[in-house]
Amino acid sequence: MKTSQTALEDRIKDFPKTPGVYLMKDATGEILYIGKASSLAKRLQSYFKTRLLSPKITVLMSKVKDIDVIETPSEVDALLLEAALVKRYNPRYNTRLKDDKSFPLLKVTRERFPRLQVTRDRRDTKAIYLGPYTDAKLLREAVGLLRAIFPIRKCQKMPKHPCLYYHLGQCLAPCVNQNVKKKYDRVVREIIDFMRGGKASFVQYLARRMEDSSRKRKYEEAQFFKEQIGAISRLGARRFCRLRPLQGITLSATAELKHSLRLGRLPERIVCFDVSNISGREATASKVSFYRELPDKNDYRRYKIHTVVGIDDYAMIEEALRRMLRGLKEGRERFTPGLIVIDGGRGHLNSAYRILKEEGYDTIPLIAIAKRFEEIHTLNSKGPLVFAEASPALHLLKKIRDEAHRFAIKYHHLLRGKGLSESFLDSIPGIGPRRKQILLRNFSSIDELKKAPLRLLVSLPGMSKSSAKRILDYVKGPRVKPASPVGR
Repeated sequence: MKTSQTALEDRIKDFPKTPGVYLMKDATGEILYIGKASSLAKRLQSYFKTRLLSPKITVLMSKVKDIDVIETPSEVDALLLEAALVKRYNPRYNTRLKDDKSFPLLKVTRERFPRLQVTRDRRDTKAIYLGPYTDAKLLREAVGLLRAIFPIRKCQKMPKHPCLYYHLGQCLAPCVNQNVKKKYDRVVREIIDFMRGGKASFVQYLARRMEDSSRKRKYEEAQFFKEQIGAISRLGARRFCRLRPLQGITLSATAELKHSLRLGRLPERIVCFDVSNISGREATASKVSFYRELPDKNDYRRYKIHTVVGIDDYAMIEEALRRMLRGLKEGRERFTPGLIVIDGGRGHLNSAYRILKEEGYDTIPLIAIAKRFEEIHTLNSKGPLVFAEASPALHLLKKIRDEAHRFAIKYHHLLRGKGLSESFLDSIPGIGPRRKQILLRNFSSIDELKKAPLRLLVSLPGMSKSSAKRILDYVKGPRVKPASPVGR
Protein backbone atom coordinates (compact mmCIF):
# COMPACT_ATOMS: atom_id res chain seq x y z
CA MET A 1 0.00 0.00 0.00
CA LYS A 2 1.34 3.40 -0.92
CA THR A 3 2.15 5.91 1.81
CA SER A 4 0.62 9.38 1.64
CA GLN A 5 4.04 10.78 0.61
CA THR A 6 4.37 8.23 -2.22
CA ALA A 7 0.83 8.92 -3.41
CA LEU A 8 1.53 12.65 -3.36
CA GLU A 9 4.75 12.17 -5.32
CA ASP A 10 2.86 10.13 -7.95
CA ARG A 11 0.20 12.84 -8.24
CA ILE A 12 2.84 15.52 -8.81
CA LYS A 13 3.95 13.74 -11.99
CA ASP A 14 0.70 14.86 -13.58
CA PHE A 15 1.05 18.50 -12.48
CA PRO A 16 1.47 21.10 -15.25
CA LYS A 17 4.94 21.99 -16.47
CA THR A 18 3.96 25.66 -16.60
CA PRO A 19 4.66 28.64 -14.31
CA GLY A 20 2.57 29.04 -11.21
CA VAL A 21 2.26 29.04 -7.45
CA TYR A 22 2.05 26.00 -5.17
CA LEU A 23 0.52 25.79 -1.69
CA MET A 24 1.72 23.02 0.63
CA LYS A 25 -0.77 21.91 3.30
CA ASP A 26 -0.80 19.67 6.36
CA ALA A 27 -3.40 17.00 7.24
CA THR A 28 -5.82 19.65 8.57
CA GLY A 29 -5.63 21.79 5.42
CA GLU A 30 -3.50 24.52 6.99
CA ILE A 31 -1.14 26.16 4.49
CA LEU A 32 2.44 25.52 5.58
CA TYR A 33 4.37 27.01 2.66
CA ILE A 34 3.69 28.98 -0.54
CA GLY A 35 6.20 29.08 -3.36
CA LYS A 36 6.47 29.93 -7.06
CA ALA A 37 8.00 28.03 -9.94
CA SER A 38 8.74 28.39 -13.63
CA SER A 39 7.68 24.73 -13.97
CA LEU A 40 5.34 23.50 -11.24
CA ALA A 41 5.91 19.80 -11.88
CA LYS A 42 9.70 20.09 -12.00
CA ARG A 43 9.93 22.27 -8.89
CA LEU A 44 7.65 20.08 -6.79
CA GLN A 45 9.39 16.88 -7.84
CA SER A 46 12.63 18.34 -6.46
CA TYR A 47 11.12 18.29 -2.94
CA PHE A 48 11.07 14.49 -2.99
CA LYS A 49 14.80 14.12 -3.74
CA THR A 50 15.79 13.57 -0.11
CA ARG A 51 19.55 13.83 -0.58
CA LEU A 52 19.25 17.40 -1.86
CA LEU A 53 17.01 18.76 0.89
CA SER A 54 18.11 21.06 3.70
CA PRO A 55 17.10 20.15 7.30
CA LYS A 56 14.40 22.86 7.24
CA ILE A 57 12.85 21.49 4.03
CA THR A 58 13.06 17.93 5.37
CA VAL A 59 10.99 18.94 8.41
CA LEU A 60 8.52 20.76 6.17
CA MET A 61 8.05 17.79 3.84
CA SER A 62 7.41 15.44 6.76
CA LYS A 63 4.27 17.50 7.51
CA VAL A 64 3.04 18.09 3.95
CA LYS A 65 0.02 15.93 3.10
CA ASP A 66 -1.45 17.84 0.16
CA ILE A 67 -0.38 20.37 -2.48
CA ASP A 68 -2.55 22.77 -4.47
CA VAL A 69 -1.28 24.62 -7.54
CA ILE A 70 -2.39 27.76 -9.38
CA GLU A 71 -1.16 28.11 -12.95
CA THR A 72 -0.14 31.56 -14.19
CA PRO A 73 0.67 32.75 -17.72
CA SER A 74 4.24 33.67 -16.77
CA GLU A 75 6.83 33.46 -14.01
CA VAL A 76 6.42 37.21 -13.46
CA ASP A 77 2.74 36.64 -12.69
CA ALA A 78 3.72 33.77 -10.37
CA LEU A 79 6.06 36.07 -8.44
CA LEU A 80 3.34 38.66 -7.85
CA LEU A 81 0.72 36.07 -6.92
CA GLU A 82 3.11 34.36 -4.51
CA ALA A 83 3.73 37.62 -2.63
CA ALA A 84 0.02 38.41 -2.39
CA LEU A 85 -0.84 34.92 -1.09
CA VAL A 86 1.97 34.96 1.47
CA LYS A 87 0.64 38.30 2.77
CA ARG A 88 -2.86 36.84 2.98
CA TYR A 89 -2.12 33.48 4.65
CA ASN A 90 1.21 34.13 6.43
CA PRO A 91 2.40 30.48 6.31
CA ARG A 92 4.74 29.52 9.13
CA TYR A 93 7.46 28.17 6.79
CA ASN A 94 7.62 31.38 4.75
CA THR A 95 9.36 33.20 7.60
CA ARG A 96 12.23 34.20 5.33
CA LEU A 97 9.85 36.62 3.60
CA LYS A 98 9.28 38.50 6.85
CA ASP A 99 12.73 40.03 6.71
CA ASP A 100 11.91 43.05 4.55
CA LYS A 101 15.56 44.19 4.50
CA SER A 102 16.64 41.04 2.62
CA PHE A 103 14.09 41.02 -0.17
CA PRO A 104 13.11 43.64 -2.75
CA LEU A 105 10.03 45.82 -2.49
CA LEU A 106 8.03 47.76 -5.04
CA LYS A 107 7.90 51.42 -4.07
CA VAL A 108 5.26 53.90 -5.25
CA THR A 109 6.88 57.29 -4.66
CA ARG A 110 5.13 60.11 -2.78
CA GLU A 111 5.49 62.68 -5.62
CA ARG A 112 2.56 64.56 -7.17
CA PHE A 113 2.89 62.19 -10.13
CA PRO A 114 4.28 58.99 -8.57
CA ARG A 115 6.83 56.62 -10.08
CA LEU A 116 7.56 52.93 -9.55
CA GLN A 117 10.90 51.85 -8.05
CA VAL A 118 12.44 48.58 -6.93
CA THR A 119 14.06 49.08 -3.55
CA ARG A 120 15.08 47.39 -0.29
CA ASP A 121 14.80 50.58 1.74
CA ARG A 122 11.66 51.62 3.67
CA ARG A 123 12.94 54.90 5.09
CA ASP A 124 10.54 57.07 3.08
CA THR A 125 7.53 56.65 5.38
CA LYS A 126 5.15 58.57 3.09
CA ALA A 127 5.71 56.25 0.13
CA ILE A 128 3.64 53.12 -0.51
CA TYR A 129 5.52 49.81 -0.39
CA LEU A 130 4.33 46.55 -1.91
CA GLY A 131 5.92 43.17 -1.26
CA PRO A 132 8.41 41.84 -0.29
CA TYR A 133 9.12 39.66 -3.33
CA THR A 134 11.44 36.67 -3.64
CA ASP A 135 13.17 37.49 -6.92
CA ALA A 136 14.62 40.94 -7.69
CA LYS A 137 15.16 40.13 -11.36
CA LEU A 138 11.57 39.06 -11.91
CA LEU A 139 10.32 42.04 -9.93
CA ARG A 140 12.22 44.40 -12.24
CA GLU A 141 10.68 42.59 -15.20
CA ALA A 142 7.23 43.06 -13.66
CA VAL A 143 7.91 46.76 -13.15
CA GLY A 144 8.97 47.00 -16.78
CA LEU A 145 5.66 45.48 -17.80
CA LEU A 146 3.69 47.81 -15.52
CA ARG A 147 5.49 50.81 -16.97
CA ALA A 148 4.80 49.62 -20.50
CA ILE A 149 1.07 48.96 -20.13
CA PHE A 150 0.19 51.73 -17.65
CA PRO A 151 1.01 55.26 -18.88
CA ILE A 152 2.95 56.54 -15.84
CA ARG A 153 6.15 58.58 -15.88
CA LYS A 154 9.50 56.83 -16.11
CA CYS A 155 11.79 59.84 -15.70
CA GLN A 156 13.37 60.68 -12.34
CA LYS A 157 13.17 64.41 -13.08
CA MET A 158 10.31 65.62 -15.24
CA PRO A 159 11.50 67.28 -18.48
CA LYS A 160 10.18 70.47 -20.03
CA HIS A 161 8.93 68.68 -23.12
CA PRO A 162 7.16 65.33 -23.69
CA CYS A 163 9.61 62.47 -24.18
CA LEU A 164 9.48 59.43 -26.47
CA TYR A 165 7.29 57.48 -24.01
CA TYR A 166 4.49 60.01 -24.51
CA HIS A 167 4.61 59.57 -28.28
CA LEU A 168 4.57 55.78 -27.82
CA GLY A 169 1.43 56.07 -25.67
CA GLN A 170 3.28 54.86 -22.54
CA CYS A 171 3.10 58.11 -20.55
CA LEU A 172 0.42 60.75 -19.95
CA ALA A 173 3.12 63.45 -20.03
CA PRO A 174 2.33 65.15 -16.70
CA CYS A 175 5.43 67.25 -17.37
CA VAL A 176 3.33 69.42 -19.72
CA ASN A 177 -0.22 68.24 -18.98
CA GLN A 178 -1.01 69.11 -15.38
CA ASN A 179 -4.70 68.51 -16.05
CA VAL A 180 -4.10 64.75 -16.29
CA LYS A 181 -3.79 64.49 -12.50
CA LYS A 182 -7.17 62.78 -12.05
CA LYS A 183 -6.49 60.21 -14.76
CA TYR A 184 -2.92 59.70 -13.55
CA ASP A 185 -4.12 58.98 -10.00
CA ARG A 186 -6.55 56.41 -11.37
CA VAL A 187 -3.72 54.67 -13.20
CA VAL A 188 -1.66 54.53 -9.99
CA ARG A 189 -4.64 53.14 -8.06
CA GLU A 190 -5.09 50.41 -10.66
CA ILE A 191 -1.42 49.41 -10.34
CA ILE A 192 -1.63 49.22 -6.54
CA ASP A 193 -4.94 47.36 -6.69
CA PHE A 194 -3.50 44.78 -9.04
CA MET A 195 -0.28 44.29 -7.07
CA ARG A 196 -2.22 43.84 -3.84
CA GLY A 197 -5.00 41.78 -5.32
CA GLY A 198 -3.37 38.41 -5.84
CA LYS A 199 -4.67 37.85 -9.37
CA ALA A 200 -3.27 35.02 -11.48
CA SER A 201 -2.23 37.30 -14.34
CA PHE A 202 -2.15 40.85 -15.64
CA VAL A 203 -4.49 39.93 -18.49
CA GLN A 204 -6.99 38.22 -16.18
CA TYR A 205 -7.11 41.26 -13.92
CA LEU A 206 -7.53 43.73 -16.78
CA ALA A 207 -10.11 41.55 -18.56
CA ARG A 208 -12.20 41.26 -15.39
CA ARG A 209 -12.06 45.01 -14.79
CA MET A 210 -13.03 45.65 -18.42
CA GLU A 211 -15.99 43.26 -18.18
CA ASP A 212 -17.20 44.84 -14.92
CA SER A 213 -17.00 48.35 -16.36
CA SER A 214 -18.82 47.35 -19.54
CA ARG A 215 -21.59 45.62 -17.55
CA LYS A 216 -22.04 48.82 -15.51
CA ARG A 217 -22.12 50.82 -18.80
CA LYS A 218 -18.97 52.70 -17.84
CA TYR A 219 -17.73 52.53 -21.40
CA GLU A 220 -14.88 54.99 -20.99
CA GLU A 221 -13.45 52.88 -18.16
CA ALA A 222 -13.96 49.70 -20.17
CA GLN A 223 -12.07 51.24 -23.07
CA PHE A 224 -9.20 52.20 -20.72
CA PHE A 225 -8.78 48.56 -19.64
CA LYS A 226 -9.16 47.39 -23.23
CA GLU A 227 -6.26 49.63 -24.23
CA GLN A 228 -4.08 48.15 -21.47
CA ILE A 229 -4.87 44.64 -22.73
CA GLY A 230 -3.90 45.86 -26.19
CA ALA A 231 -0.63 47.13 -24.76
CA ILE A 232 0.15 43.62 -23.50
CA SER A 233 -0.71 42.23 -26.93
CA ARG A 234 1.74 44.64 -28.55
CA LEU A 235 4.48 43.66 -26.12
CA GLY A 236 4.07 40.08 -27.30
CA ALA A 237 3.27 36.76 -25.66
CA ARG A 238 6.81 35.42 -25.41
CA ARG A 239 7.92 37.44 -22.35
CA PHE A 240 4.93 38.01 -20.14
CA CYS A 241 1.87 35.95 -20.97
CA ARG A 242 0.26 33.61 -23.42
CA LEU A 243 -2.76 35.48 -24.73
CA ARG A 244 -5.89 33.37 -24.83
CA PRO A 245 -9.65 33.87 -24.29
CA LEU A 246 -10.48 34.33 -20.59
CA GLN A 247 -14.07 33.58 -19.57
CA GLY A 248 -15.48 34.76 -22.89
CA ILE A 249 -13.45 37.96 -23.10
CA THR A 250 -12.00 38.66 -26.53
CA LEU A 251 -8.40 39.79 -26.14
CA SER A 252 -7.10 40.06 -29.71
CA ALA A 253 -10.15 39.45 -31.87
CA THR A 254 -9.63 42.36 -34.26
CA ALA A 255 -6.00 41.34 -34.78
CA GLU A 256 -7.15 37.80 -35.62
CA LEU A 257 -9.79 39.15 -38.00
CA LYS A 258 -7.22 41.33 -39.74
CA HIS A 259 -4.95 38.32 -40.25
CA SER A 260 -7.65 35.77 -41.21
CA LEU A 261 -9.53 38.10 -43.57
CA ARG A 262 -6.32 39.62 -44.98
CA LEU A 263 -7.45 43.14 -44.22
CA GLY A 264 -5.24 46.15 -44.78
CA ARG A 265 -5.85 47.51 -41.27
CA LEU A 266 -7.44 46.56 -37.97
CA PRO A 267 -11.26 46.60 -38.23
CA GLU A 268 -11.72 48.88 -35.22
CA ARG A 269 -15.37 49.67 -36.07
CA ILE A 270 -17.50 46.67 -37.04
CA VAL A 271 -21.18 47.03 -37.98
CA CYS A 272 -23.66 44.19 -38.40
CA PHE A 273 -27.08 44.07 -40.12
CA ASP A 274 -30.00 41.77 -39.33
CA VAL A 275 -33.69 41.71 -40.30
CA SER A 276 -36.86 40.62 -38.51
CA ASN A 277 -40.39 39.98 -39.81
CA ILE A 278 -43.32 37.62 -39.36
CA SER A 279 -44.96 36.54 -42.62
CA GLY A 280 -43.64 39.73 -44.19
CA ARG A 281 -45.53 42.00 -41.76
CA GLU A 282 -43.88 44.92 -39.94
CA ALA A 283 -40.49 44.10 -41.45
CA THR A 284 -37.56 45.78 -39.74
CA ALA A 285 -33.78 45.82 -39.95
CA SER A 286 -31.14 46.78 -37.44
CA LYS A 287 -27.56 47.94 -37.52
CA VAL A 288 -25.38 47.56 -34.43
CA SER A 289 -21.91 49.04 -34.16
CA PHE A 290 -18.91 47.85 -32.13
CA TYR A 291 -15.86 50.06 -31.69
CA ARG A 292 -12.65 48.40 -30.49
CA GLU A 293 -14.66 45.30 -29.62
CA LEU A 294 -17.17 47.16 -27.39
CA PRO A 295 -20.77 48.18 -28.25
CA ASP A 296 -21.14 51.79 -29.42
CA LYS A 297 -24.88 52.29 -28.89
CA ASN A 298 -24.78 55.86 -30.20
CA ASP A 299 -24.11 54.34 -33.61
CA TYR A 300 -26.96 51.78 -33.48
CA ARG A 301 -29.70 52.25 -36.10
CA ARG A 302 -33.24 50.94 -36.65
CA TYR A 303 -34.81 50.74 -40.10
CA LYS A 304 -38.49 50.20 -40.80
CA ILE A 305 -38.55 48.54 -44.22
CA HIS A 306 -40.50 50.57 -46.79
CA THR A 307 -39.64 49.17 -50.23
CA VAL A 308 -40.12 45.41 -49.73
CA VAL A 309 -43.42 43.54 -50.04
CA GLY A 310 -43.64 40.03 -48.59
CA ILE A 311 -40.76 37.93 -47.26
CA ASP A 312 -37.48 38.84 -48.94
CA ASP A 313 -34.54 38.97 -46.52
CA TYR A 314 -32.11 39.83 -49.33
CA ALA A 315 -34.09 42.90 -50.35
CA MET A 316 -34.55 43.99 -46.73
CA ILE A 317 -30.80 43.81 -46.06
CA GLU A 318 -30.21 45.74 -49.29
CA GLU A 319 -32.58 48.54 -48.24
CA ALA A 320 -31.03 48.91 -44.76
CA LEU A 321 -27.46 48.80 -46.10
CA ARG A 322 -28.23 51.32 -48.84
CA ARG A 323 -29.76 53.70 -46.30
CA MET A 324 -26.61 53.56 -44.16
CA LEU A 325 -24.34 54.17 -47.15
CA ARG A 326 -26.41 57.13 -48.35
CA GLY A 327 -26.31 58.45 -44.81
CA LEU A 328 -22.50 58.40 -45.08
CA LYS A 329 -22.65 60.32 -48.37
CA GLU A 330 -25.04 62.92 -47.00
CA GLY A 331 -23.26 63.36 -43.67
CA ARG A 332 -26.03 61.84 -41.50
CA GLU A 333 -23.71 58.96 -40.59
CA ARG A 334 -20.41 59.86 -38.93
CA PHE A 335 -18.36 56.65 -39.07
CA THR A 336 -17.28 54.56 -42.03
CA PRO A 337 -17.00 50.98 -40.77
CA GLY A 338 -13.80 48.97 -41.01
CA LEU A 339 -15.84 45.79 -41.52
CA ILE A 340 -19.50 45.12 -42.41
CA VAL A 341 -21.05 41.86 -41.19
CA ILE A 342 -24.29 40.44 -42.62
CA ASP A 343 -26.30 37.86 -40.69
CA GLY A 344 -26.73 35.19 -43.36
CA GLY A 345 -24.99 33.05 -45.96
CA ARG A 346 -23.30 33.55 -49.30
CA GLY A 347 -26.50 34.72 -50.99
CA HIS A 348 -26.89 37.52 -48.45
CA LEU A 349 -23.20 38.37 -48.90
CA ASN A 350 -23.48 38.70 -52.70
CA SER A 351 -26.65 40.75 -52.42
CA ALA A 352 -25.02 43.16 -49.96
CA TYR A 353 -21.88 43.47 -52.09
CA ARG A 354 -23.98 44.55 -55.08
CA ILE A 355 -25.29 47.47 -53.00
CA LEU A 356 -21.76 48.42 -51.91
CA LYS A 357 -20.68 48.57 -55.55
CA GLU A 358 -23.72 50.58 -56.65
CA GLU A 359 -23.16 53.15 -53.90
CA GLY A 360 -19.37 53.34 -54.44
CA TYR A 361 -18.32 51.73 -51.13
CA ASP A 362 -17.05 48.37 -52.40
CA THR A 363 -13.65 48.95 -50.70
CA ILE A 364 -15.24 48.38 -47.28
CA PRO A 365 -14.52 44.77 -46.19
CA LEU A 366 -17.68 42.63 -46.12
CA ILE A 367 -18.42 39.20 -44.65
CA ALA A 368 -21.48 37.13 -43.74
CA ILE A 369 -21.87 34.82 -40.74
CA ALA A 370 -24.22 31.86 -41.15
CA LYS A 371 -25.97 30.48 -38.07
CA ARG A 372 -25.41 26.89 -39.11
CA PHE A 373 -21.94 25.81 -37.98
CA GLU A 374 -21.03 29.53 -37.52
CA GLU A 375 -19.39 29.65 -40.97
CA ILE A 376 -17.85 32.90 -42.20
CA HIS A 377 -18.39 33.69 -45.89
CA THR A 378 -16.07 36.12 -47.64
CA LEU A 379 -15.96 37.54 -51.16
CA ASN A 380 -12.52 36.14 -51.94
CA SER A 381 -13.00 32.51 -50.90
CA LYS A 382 -15.05 29.79 -52.59
CA GLY A 383 -15.79 27.97 -49.37
CA PRO A 384 -16.56 29.30 -45.90
CA LEU A 385 -13.93 30.12 -43.30
CA VAL A 386 -14.27 28.00 -40.16
CA PHE A 387 -12.72 29.46 -37.01
CA ALA A 388 -11.76 27.36 -34.01
CA GLU A 389 -14.45 27.21 -31.31
CA ALA A 390 -12.23 29.14 -28.86
CA SER A 391 -11.25 31.74 -31.46
CA PRO A 392 -11.45 35.34 -30.13
CA ALA A 393 -12.48 36.51 -33.62
CA LEU A 394 -15.39 34.05 -33.81
CA HIS A 395 -16.46 34.96 -30.28
CA LEU A 396 -16.58 38.65 -31.23
CA LEU A 397 -18.47 38.04 -34.50
CA LYS A 398 -21.08 35.89 -32.74
CA LYS A 399 -21.47 38.51 -30.02
CA ILE A 400 -22.03 41.25 -32.62
CA ARG A 401 -24.41 39.07 -34.69
CA ASP A 402 -26.48 38.15 -31.61
CA GLU A 403 -26.68 41.81 -30.58
CA ALA A 404 -27.93 42.77 -34.07
CA HIS A 405 -30.57 40.03 -33.86
CA ARG A 406 -31.69 41.16 -30.40
CA PHE A 407 -31.94 44.77 -31.53
CA ALA A 408 -33.94 43.89 -34.68
CA ILE A 409 -36.37 41.68 -32.76
CA LYS A 410 -36.91 44.38 -30.13
CA TYR A 411 -37.85 46.96 -32.78
CA HIS A 412 -40.06 44.47 -34.61
CA HIS A 413 -42.00 43.74 -31.41
CA LEU A 414 -42.36 47.46 -30.78
CA LEU A 415 -43.86 48.01 -34.24
CA ARG A 416 -46.18 45.01 -33.91
CA GLY A 417 -47.46 46.36 -30.61
CA LYS A 418 -48.03 49.78 -32.12
CA GLY A 419 -49.86 48.33 -35.11
CA LEU A 420 -52.25 46.30 -33.01
CA SER A 421 -53.01 49.22 -30.71
CA GLU A 422 -53.72 51.54 -33.64
CA SER A 423 -55.92 49.05 -35.45
CA PHE A 424 -58.05 48.51 -32.36
CA LEU A 425 -58.07 51.68 -30.21
CA ASP A 426 -58.28 54.02 -33.18
CA SER A 427 -61.55 52.39 -34.14
CA ILE A 428 -63.29 53.36 -30.86
CA PRO A 429 -65.40 56.50 -31.49
CA GLY A 430 -64.31 59.57 -29.51
CA ILE A 431 -60.94 58.14 -28.34
CA GLY A 432 -58.15 60.49 -29.32
CA PRO A 433 -54.35 60.12 -29.00
CA ARG A 434 -54.22 61.31 -25.37
CA ARG A 435 -56.85 58.85 -24.08
CA LYS A 436 -55.31 56.10 -26.19
CA GLN A 437 -51.95 56.54 -24.45
CA ILE A 438 -53.68 56.51 -21.04
CA LEU A 439 -55.29 53.16 -21.87
CA LEU A 440 -52.00 51.68 -23.13
CA ARG A 441 -50.22 52.72 -19.94
CA ASN A 442 -52.83 51.15 -17.68
CA PHE A 443 -53.96 47.98 -19.47
CA SER A 444 -51.88 45.23 -21.08
CA SER A 445 -54.67 43.39 -22.98
CA ILE A 446 -58.21 43.76 -24.26
CA ASP A 447 -59.31 41.10 -21.79
CA GLU A 448 -57.92 43.17 -18.90
CA LEU A 449 -59.65 46.28 -20.23
CA LYS A 450 -62.90 44.38 -20.69
CA LYS A 451 -62.95 43.32 -17.01
CA ALA A 452 -62.18 46.81 -15.66
CA PRO A 453 -65.05 48.44 -13.68
CA LEU A 454 -66.47 51.70 -14.99
CA ARG A 455 -65.32 53.63 -11.90
CA LEU A 456 -61.69 52.61 -12.59
CA LEU A 457 -61.77 54.05 -16.10
CA VAL A 458 -63.49 57.23 -14.91
CA SER A 459 -60.71 57.71 -12.32
CA LEU A 460 -58.03 57.82 -15.03
CA PRO A 461 -56.75 61.33 -15.90
CA GLY A 462 -58.55 62.93 -18.82
CA MET A 463 -61.25 60.28 -18.93
CA SER A 464 -64.95 61.33 -18.68
CA LYS A 465 -67.77 59.03 -17.63
CA SER A 466 -69.29 59.07 -21.11
CA SER A 467 -66.01 58.18 -22.85
CA ALA A 468 -65.29 55.45 -20.28
CA LYS A 469 -68.73 53.94 -20.87
CA ARG A 470 -68.24 54.12 -24.66
CA ILE A 471 -64.94 52.21 -24.35
CA LEU A 472 -66.44 49.44 -22.22
CA ASP A 473 -69.47 49.10 -24.52
CA TYR A 474 -67.09 48.73 -27.46
CA VAL A 475 -64.72 46.15 -25.93
CA LYS A 476 -67.64 44.05 -24.64
CA GLY A 477 -69.34 44.10 -28.00
CA PRO A 478 -69.33 41.26 -30.59
CA ARG A 479 -66.50 42.84 -32.64
CA VAL A 480 -63.85 42.00 -30.09
CA LYS A 481 -61.99 38.72 -29.63
CA PRO A 482 -61.35 38.53 -25.87
CA ALA A 483 -57.80 37.17 -26.14
CA SER A 484 -56.47 39.83 -28.55
CA PRO A 485 -53.76 42.03 -26.99
CA VAL A 486 -53.97 45.80 -26.86
CA GLY A 487 -50.19 46.13 -27.11
CA ARG A 488 -47.73 48.08 -25.01
